[in-house]
Amino acid sequence: MAQSTYPPDAESGLGVENARGVKVQAAVLPGMSDAVFIVTGPFTGDGSANAAVYGNGAAGWGMLMPDGGHRRLTSSGTGSNTINEGLSFAVHFRDGFLETAENSGVFSTAFGSGFPIRRDWRWSKDHFVLDHDSIVTAAPASVPAREVPAAPSAPPSEGTFGGRLQDAVVDATRTVAGSDGRIKLTLAPVRVSTACAAANTCAAGDGTVTADFTADAQVRTLYPVTAGGRDQLITGPLWPLAGIAESLWGVDSSSNSQIPALAVSPGYYQSKGAAPWYIPAGLHVSAFHVSRDLPVEITFHHGAVTEVAVLAPRQ
Repeated sequence: MAQSTYPPDAESGLGVENARGVKVQAAVLPGMSDAVFIVTGPFTGDGSANAAVYGNGAAGWGMLMPDGGHRRLTSSGTGSNTINEGLSFAVHFRDGFLETAENSGVFSTAFGSGFPIRRDWRWSKDHFVLDHDSIVTAAPASVPAREVPAAPSAPPSEGTFGGRLQDAVVDATRTVAGSDGRIKLTLAPVRVSTACAAANTCAAGDGTVTADFTADAQVRTLYPVTAGGRDQLITGPLWPLAGIAESLWGVDSSSNSQIPALAVSPGYYQSKGAAPWYIPAGLHVSAFHVSRDLPVEITFHHGAVTEVAVLAPRQ
């Protein structure tokens, strides 16, 4: 891989965006005979589009453009001098793929860095085709009837533990460039069972003892919802819980969460391909039932959080 960095345009002043200058990276990915070039720079004033990709294809050298269905990237045969759909929030070379990170409908265009839609593209003859993306599709789920012990003060190696949800925030201190932010969960440790959660009779925390656990933003999470007029759990990633928490009770609310109040509406996630969490309309989800102090079961494997289940009383 080759890389070059160019100084900022002094005639345009030394604003925060312009001061970064422009960087060009090139690589020959598997199956390619010509290199592909990622050009990164301050292409919009709000920080929403920072990268373009150039390569060779059936139309010759040009800016790579997506088709309407996000299935292919093909050369336009020309460059670009305006904002168009060929610009991405960020682009990286990753594990033999070209990875684009795109602003989604969940975020304002200025804050797409929070949890963008990531698409990994592989080369095929004279264009890129979509190999996989980061979109999580919700599905019905359940937890076994059981009782779990109170969560310890530090992450255990293995097992499932209980507590009452106090907060969920984006942990900006553990965010790595080019990856999604991590989520910090704060629990009041208590024993939790599916029976006491349904009846709203699980023990209360004492208000002084809490435990913090940080998890990957994509960890499988079960959300209590109304679906088709009935109580149901559905699957999703962990990061929406931070937006719901900030929207509903605002504890430790901070601008780095980058998730607006619309996060509390299931309808906001029902446009396929427009958000990194997709709740199909066929699930008939009409409302989330997440609030502070709900019982939570959190599962660990090799010291890492692998599943979070938020349990709500029967509605």
